[in-house]
Amino acid sequence: MDKFVKSVAAFLLLLCTLSCNDIALKTGHYELNETEALAEGRTDSISISTSVEYPRSGLRRQAREKICDSIVKLCYGISSCDVEAAARQWADSCIAEYREEGNELLKYLNDNGENEPIAALSWERSLNGYIAGGHGDIISYIVSSYDFSGGAHGSSSELAINFNKKSGEIIDEDDIFAEGSGIELSELLSTHLQAVFDDETYNSLFIKNIEPNGNFFVSEEGVTYIYGQYEIGPYYLGIIKLTLPWEELEGLLK
Repeated sequence: MDKFVKSVAAFLLLLCTLSCNDIALKTGHYELNETEALAEGRTDSISISTSVEYPRSGLRRQAREKICDSIVKLCYGISSCDVEAAARQWADSCIAEYREEGNELLKYLNDNGENEPIAALSWERSLNGYIAGGHGDIISYIVSSYDFSGGAHGSSSELAINFNKKSGEIIDEDDIFAEGSGIELSELLSTHLQAVFDDETYNSLFIKNIEPNGNFFVSEEGVTYIYGQYEIGPYYLGIIKLTLPWEELEGLLK
């Protein structure tokens, strides 16, 4: 009898664990912020910051490890679940690049008797990754970056990636949308694009009949597509996001 009770208790515990894995996603964060001067005695410097969210529990171990590995690779270009080590390697590579390029310009300035700080010698690199939403078995993640390496202005980007929370595999458009739905998706996106801008701004766009670009995330509201700087419009419009509500996508989903 005791063995039977223990077996039942173990089975119920397993069910509870699996249920919790499917529901209670908990995340961790890693942050790194530092400033490195180009040379001793100068105020020129590079400012580096990164903040990355990653799953810690609430998913099956194999799925969690796959997602974590993909996040680190997407953020830092390194295949690893060691977020701290990958962030450190990324920061060191940014500093090395800054010093290599900055010292060349600094030598040129010194050779020409110019010693004052200039904007081209003050860089900024920022990279942030976070869970952007989810729907059903999909978890969406966004990597947001900003890069200023001199010049008139910096550049920003947002890249989304979607995961199956049960398997940890990456999900793309073909996994969500029915075959042959591209034309209707384009029509929906183009309609929403016109609705979010006034006439003057809309007329400034490079492309008005837009297509799905694979850069999207999901939420309870719908599927949101991200269009980067200069992708469909001028720089001052920044990053453009268009959300297609789930009710408008009926018949287009698998």
